[in-house]
Amino acid sequence: MQEWWKSAVFYQIYPRSFLDTNADGIGDLRGISEKLDYLANELGVTCLWLSPIQCSAHQDFGYDISNYCDVDPIFGSMVDFNNLIDQVHRRGMKLILDGVFNHSSDQHPWFQASRKPNSQKREWYIWRDKIPNNWASVFGGKAWTKDSNGSYYLHSFLPSQPELNWRNEDLRQAIYQSMRFWLDLGIDGFRLDVFNCYLKHKELLSNPYRFDPVGMLSRLVYPYINQHHIHDRDQPELFEVLKEMRSIVDQYDGVLVGETLDERFLYAKASQYCGSEKLHLTFDFRLLHSRFGAKSFHNAIVHSVNTTWPSWVLSNHDFRRHASRWGSDPRKLKLLAVLSLTLKGTPFLYYGEEIGMTEGSLRKQEIVDPIGKTFWPFFKGRDGCRTPMQWDGSKNAGFTSNQPWLPVQPGYVQTNVAQQIAEEGSILSTYRNVIRLRKRIAALSVGDMQLPQKPHPVILNWVRFTPNERVGVVLNMSKKPHKWNWEGELLYRTGEGNSTTLAAFEAVIYRENE
Repeated sequence: MQEWWKSAVFYQIYPRSFLDTNADGIGDLRGISEKLDYLANELGVTCLWLSPIQCSAHQDFGYDISNYCDVDPIFGSMVDFNNLIDQVHRRGMKLILDGVFNHSSDQHPWFQASRKPNSQKREWYIWRDKIPNNWASVFGGKAWTKDSNGSYYLHSFLPSQPELNWRNEDLRQAIYQSMRFWLDLGIDGFRLDVFNCYLKHKELLSNPYRFDPVGMLSRLVYPYINQHHIHDRDQPELFEVLKEMRSIVDQYDGVLVGETLDERFLYAKASQYCGSEKLHLTFDFRLLHSRFGAKSFHNAIVHSVNTTWPSWVLSNHDFRRHASRWGSDPRKLKLLAVLSLTLKGTPFLYYGEEIGMTEGSLRKQEIVDPIGKTFWPFFKGRDGCRTPMQWDGSKNAGFTSNQPWLPVQPGYVQTNVAQQIAEEGSILSTYRNVIRLRKRIAALSVGDMQLPQKPHPVILNWVRFTPNERVGVVLNMSKKPHKWNWEGELLYRTGEGNSTTLAAFEAVIYRENE
């Protein structure tokens, strides 16, 4: 079985925001197909990850699926999807879909049937005659909602996202059947949404409370943080489920990428779910949650490379874009491109990061994210990282000819693909050039990695190596030039330093002398 996912460069597309071709203000599958040459040739990514395109009630914008085996009409048709898959594979790329299998929409026929106490699908969800525990919802409030039938059902997120009962064998087989449906159409795997929440404690025991300052302060405002989540996720029986999923996907030479839920943003348990009979990759968001600096980045990287084959994420659809978290200085963003693309592991890029898109600024009346509406103004939700892709300097950044579902950000005239695609010194050109290096030099894609034992105050450096070559990477994390000697063949640099001095926020890639 090929481990193609190790050398791949993944590119996450949030379909609603990529390109609208039918003037309804929402991106669609034809829009993705239209930009495949850009993705394959101009940028060079090798695998696309699409956020949910299945039928949805759109209370959580796709993460509440109402039919696991069809395309939502707002994105197009199955004909459009089949054409997309064909065009992706013709260009030598692969494509994975979001697998949202922890919960469904309350509009799903399975849930509607389960509302009847005598239904064969009653046990496909988690129903109780009274609230059995203290569990809280990630999106605020209790994790139990009373239905009109008088019973309570479990939901870890919105009340419109009832939890699937993974302890029920019929439900499990139905999910596996839906996976085979898409794999048979030609997809190359799944990214599994909050997979560590699939199974709950068999007796639905209450979680113990936290008594540290953060836990106590959150008790009234956000009770989810006030608990140690030992009974509503990460159950030992989960490994059996992952083994079954892996056996299915392996038949197609596919990949399973797992996202763990961890409100403390430590993700220490993520690596335990990777292995030959588990998932291929799990996201470890330590780097994403680190402060910008050589020491903090070094510590995050050391943890990840010493546990498993890592997957690197700087931005995605749930977190503030890194150009806003760490600063939009183009020198920084080029450095960060080199960082994510040359570390040992598999990089996951988020649409727009290759041009330095920043977090969108939305007024209260423009917020559509349900958690943004609930927690405004303390948390403005996730809309800011989901604003439309900035293709060019025309109206609505070339995303749509109509009113976009989220406002295009004003800076698109200066920050767009058309403006950067021909500029050799642009952020986009950095991504393109380093991806080309990854494809050409095995040490940068599948090689091992050697880090210094102790972090340097301002320099982050490492060596990638195979038995045949050694490639060094040096990043100046400081806003000032820094003396640093490196010897070898220069492969790429983002600044204007030399072999003894690194310019401010400069990254250098070089082949070591033999």
